[in-house]
Amino acid sequence: MKPQLKRFAMVLALSSLMTSVSHASTLDGSDYDFTPPAFPHTVGGQVFQHYLPAADGFAANVNLQIQPFEGSMDEYIELSNEQFEQLDFAVVDMSRGDNEVIYEYRGRLQNTDLHWYSRVIKQGNYYYVVTATALESRWDTERDQLIDSVNSFSLR
Repeated sequence: MKPQLKRFAMVLALSSLMTSVSHASTLDGSDYDFTPPAFPHTVGGQVFQHYLPAADGFAANVNLQIQPFEGSMDEYIELSNEQFEQLDFAVVDMSRGDNEVIYEYRGRLQNTDLHWYSRVIKQGNYYYVVTATALESRWDTERDQLIDSVNSFSLR
């Protein structure tokens, strides 16, 4: 496997463990507004991470990674599947469109059983990876809110 492609697939699996600054045009809370700094998509990296309140020692979250990558969606899927196998993650479900793939998967990372829902959208040579992460034991409780959040993402 090419080093660039292997690194790209690994980021999908590990994206939930990174931290960064939130980014959106404006973030409206019930009692605040916040405009985060701009994040140029050409750089790549984690753009935002938003959390649910912590429960059982873990805060379920949704994050966005932008991946500069010239490979096709077929290459992305092949590499992701290889990476899931290497990490001993179980793919629960996968669906695919022309420029999008959605994965639901589970696995053990840093001695913690986790559940992920990841939506990947390809636009040009950039892959936008929006991933929800929760404890496996809390997935049934938090899944609807996390999936709704991931699915609300859209490109302009």
